[in-house]
Formats: sequence, structure tokens, C-alpha cells
Amino acid sequence: MENNISVFIGAVTDEKVKTASISEALLKIRGVSQVWELTGSLDLLILVSSPSIQSINEVVEAVRAAPGVLQTTSYLVLDTHARKEA
Repeated sequence: MENNISVFIGAVTDEKVKTASISEALLKIRGVSQVWELTGSLDLLILVSSPSIQSINEVVEAVRAAPGVLQTTSYLVLDTHARKEA
């Protein structure tokens, strides 16, 4: 059984700041494992994994404070379903 808590953070970014530079900065935050650039209402989708809610909260706060991040929405992962390979 996995002990980590996972959260997806959707972020809206400042159009005056290059999205790639924001992504690079976010990847330096401990707990951030992947960042995807998106089209649509969100500019970035950030995957965070950490062993506790306390540490998840610290990562969320760090993402919110990152230069170029204007707004975030967090999505706590309750369960994961994956295709089983034959």
C-alpha cells in the first residue's frame, strides 16, 4: 500500500512570464514530481506527492507563492485506477 498522499494542482499563470520558466521553478519545489502545460482554463497541472497533509500544505503554499502563478485549485487524489497490463 502506498503511503504518499497525491494532489493535482491546477494553476493559472501570468501571461507575461514564460510558462516554461514557471514550470522549471515549480519542479525545484520538493514534492512536485511533474508539471504539464495545458490549453484551456488552466495553464499548468502540477502533480504533488508527499507523506502527510502537513507537507502537502507546505508544497501547495510554495506553488501559490511561485513567481508567475496567479491562481491555483487543488485536487486531492482519493483513489487511483489503472489499466492492468496483460
